[in-house]
Amino acid sequence: MIVTEYAIPYTYGQTITLKPLFDVHLGNSYCDVNELRRYLNDKDENTYLIGGGDILDSIITKDIKRYAKHADACESDAVIDEQIERAYDYLKDYKGKIVGLGTGNHESAINKHHGTHPIRRLCKMLDTTSLGFSWIVKLKLSENKERTRTLIIRGHHGWGGGSRTQGADLTKYSKDMAYWDADMFLYGHVHRRQSDKIDRMGLSGTSLIPKPKYLYLCGTFLKTFSLTDEATYSEEKGYPPVAIGGVNIKLKPGNKWLSIDADV
Repeated sequence: MIVTEYAIPYTYGQTITLKPLFDVHLGNSYCDVNELRRYLNDKDENTYLIGGGDILDSIITKDIKRYAKHADACESDAVIDEQIERAYDYLKDYKGKIVGLGTGNHESAINKHHGTHPIRRLCKMLDTTSLGFSWIVKLKLSENKERTRTLIIRGHHGWGGGSRTQGADLTKYSKDMAYWDADMFLYGHVHRRQSDKIDRMGLSGTSLIPKPKYLYLCGTFLKTFSLTDEATYSEEKGYPPVAIGGVNIKLKPGNKWLSIDADV
């Protein structure tokens, strides 16, 4: 597990946007690249990115259980190289404002069986931190190195099969929240976009203040269904349709802590 810090400067009254980028599956024919562009282009100078794995589809022809020609959008035989280069092209405008990029089960399979670490290579190109499969990030929002507000984020790519009920994934991940002293929890893998909040009280100096714990399932850019007679992996497994897109988390530092909101 990676534990790291990331500093974000702000001036009083500003809102910081954090974009958790999970389950893009670049290189898959059913990746909605138009929605991905829209999501990434919706930014300003106070927008930051954190990756949660499966940014790359990372399925090659030797993966006989998952590979399907109709789902392969790569043009060359160098599938992993091509997907890394594509991801760099999409993310290069965020260079300098990427908290880090995590690894998903798709990239992990390449690292395990084929001797290359795709996300570590992408992180080197983008000059950011490779976060691995799970991580804790201490975000330090500071105004001229003063009035610092700290947000502890617990992130994990996610685990388990795709759920067919609305509340099952929230329940699964909310159990994980009980084991970690953190303020925000980011998960993926299940391709849902949902959120939950647990009310909690904390201290600012000697003042008692609300400090809720926030949970976000961070969405996907991979379509559930094809519009042909060739089914996607999700379609074959009978997974329910999911909304395409990511989450925008709004952080606004205040007098005692910070307010948090998101479009989920």
